[in-house]
Amino acid sequence: MSLSTLTQFDRGAIYHLRSLGLGNNQIAKRLGVSKSTISYELNRVTPYDPVKAQLDADSKRAKCGRKATLTNNLSYLISNHLKLSWSPEQIAHKFSLNTKSIYNWIYRGWLDFEVANLPDRGRRRKRKEETRGSYPTGTSIEERPEAINNRTEFGDWEIDTVLSSKGESKACLATFTERKTRFTWIKKIDNRPSKSMNEAISDFIKLFGPSVKSLTSDHGKEFAGYKEIQDKYSVDFYFCHPYSPWERGSNEYFNRKIRWFYPRKTNFSKVTEDSILETIELINSRPLKVLGHKAAIEAFYEFYSRCSD
Repeated sequence: MSLSTLTQFDRGAIYHLRSLGLGNNQIAKRLGVSKSTISYELNRVTPYDPVKAQLDADSKRAKCGRKATLTNNLSYLISNHLKLSWSPEQIAHKFSLNTKSIYNWIYRGWLDFEVANLPDRGRRRKRKEETRGSYPTGTSIEERPEAINNRTEFGDWEIDTVLSSKGESKACLATFTERKTRFTWIKKIDNRPSKSMNEAISDFIKLFGPSVKSLTSDHGKEFAGYKEIQDKYSVDFYFCHPYSPWERGSNEYFNRKIRWFYPRKTNFSKVTEDSILETIELINSRPLKVLGHKAAIEAFYEFYSRCSD
């Protein structure tokens, strides 16, 4: 006999036998159940009360195996948000759904969405060795203040590039992610020489002004002109250790989100500015658990408005 088959009479008997001083093993033998069943049952409510225990069992049994209703409208809603790179967790929180139910519907093929396209699915793969040029100079991330490391201040950005398909085009995206709010900005550039990157960074700083206090990048050759940016805009520039993308993890994370909209075979010379602006809006409008399910764009402009006052 399992725990699920205990009757209200059995629970009354457990209470009575327990009050007589019998141990779990003795009670189990009297009722013909396992010792662990008695132990689990006695822990159901403290102190043990057969009436409350029955109510608890009935409540849990009612929920067991309960199937959520997937209507056509709900299926359309969930599928559309998945296609906009929302995770099942984000959708569940936004629309008061069960995260596990959404995953189940995806795996069973009940949604217009492929399992393989889930955001971040299979992301833990071995990284290819870096082949682009680099340089050894610049201020190491080891010298970056704790206030930046701990995300206690606003205005510290991580920066990188997202490339076109190899051999297709030299056009790429310069991506900027604010560490505290996770707000992400994208700037299309025609190629990656440091002059082009500096022009993109200059446009970015002119746009966001006082909200740009520091930049953290890798040692890619496109950032070789960092000193010009430092001197011109009084912005601190820090560099990660080689082959350490986790040191600018927020930007790395959102670069994967950008790849959701622009897969690796994308030729960025053919991507329009309108498309990029739409991608920026979609990425920054998703609720983020790390922000208390607030969208990055909301969090960013709360702090940005204070800088502008």
